[in-house]
Amino acid sequence: MAKPAVNKITPFDATMNKTLSFSWNGNQSYANRLIIYNADTMEVIYDRKISTFQHTHILPAGTLTNGKKWIAQFQTFDMNNAASELSDKLYFQTLKTPLFYFYELENGQILHSAFYDAQIYYLQDDYEDIQSFKFYLYDGTKTLLLESETMYDSTKIRYQYKGLDNHTIYYFRCHGMTVNGVEIDTGYIQVYTDYRQPGKYSIIYAENDPLHGYIKYHTNIVVIQYNGNKTFQFENGMIDLMGDNEGIYYDKGFVIDGDFTLKLRGMYLNQTATILELRNTKYSIIVNSYHYEDGTTRFKLDVPNGLGHYILYSDAMAFNSTDMVCVWIRKVNDIYKLEVIVDPDYIDTDNIWYGQQMPPNPDTYDVWVDAPNLFTYVVNKNDMNTYYSKDEPSNADTDDIWN
Repeated sequence: MAKPAVNKITPFDATMNKTLSFSWNGNQSYANRLIIYNADTMEVIYDRKISTFQHTHILPAGTLTNGKKWIAQFQTFDMNNAASELSDKLYFQTLKTPLFYFYELENGQILHSAFYDAQIYYLQDDYEDIQSFKFYLYDGTKTLLLESETMYDSTKIRYQYKGLDNHTIYYFRCHGMTVNGVEIDTGYIQVYTDYRQPGKYSIIYAENDPLHGYIKYHTNIVVIQYNGNKTFQFENGMIDLMGDNEGIYYDKGFVIDGDFTLKLRGMYLNQTATILELRNTKYSIIVNSYHYEDGTTRFKLDVPNGLGHYILYSDAMAFNSTDMVCVWIRKVNDIYKLEVIVDPDYIDTDNIWYGQQMPPNPDTYDVWVDAPNLFTYVVNKNDMNTYYSKDEPSNADTDDIWN
């Protein structure tokens, strides 16, 4: 008598029902029997016969355990209850459904820009890696507008959506496959664009160089250098002026003309000092900080104009020395505005990551510690100690390493 053949079983989550199927070329099947073995011990875990004409069998949720391998066999029965031979054994495995979703993007979220840097959060309890993935963009009717190329770098599951029209509904989606063949999908995430259209754009100039066979591009963005002979260390895009009483100055390469918005970023600004001065032959703009006995700091914008002083004060703020403080100055039609905020998302130089999720952009020599934190966070190398000893260190901090 012929025997059935178990169809391919991709890894699935054992906490959910799973329909298994088989192929059969014999007499009409009136019933089928499914047998599941533990692949390591060959112990029978499931053995049941059901009456059905279909070549399928529903394995109830919770029958198996995730993170293990199994063996499946089928047997069919005709109208006279005559049994076929058992099928050949087929190996498969069960894995917990991974977490796979857009990080910090909610369904129905409003985007205030024509582009969006999407990042996917992925976590699988057994550290099953992703084989490939794609990003998709749909219109408001879920008609596909574009799709990314197939990507394979599971450490950078990210993509930039560009050219989004204003006041428009879109759907974002990411679909992928794990190395063991598990499909992962974020589903359709609805977003709505609402952003201010810029009045004018920076001009980009193209200049052909036929002698060398390339095109040179330049724009109105200029990198300027400070004057003087001092040597400064640039760390994380900042110049370290700690202990320097003179500071640095720039007097060539740029002119502020008309309305403008200026952003000044810095650390250790909870002190009394002049932190910025802009001047020409006629006017000047000065920003001072004032640190008070109660631990708060205020910022003052002073704009002498020859007739008087245009003065603005920020609210008194309490922040740590190492907090990244952003001072915004805006001038529109000779009206100034001063705004000061503490950047809550600033992260200093990092060399070690703690958490369950694979780090999104580690450096070559960074360390990833599988700690019981859902979201992986970083620790500055200067804030961490490494102990090499057989004995446990007595004064180690939380993020230190003991080898």
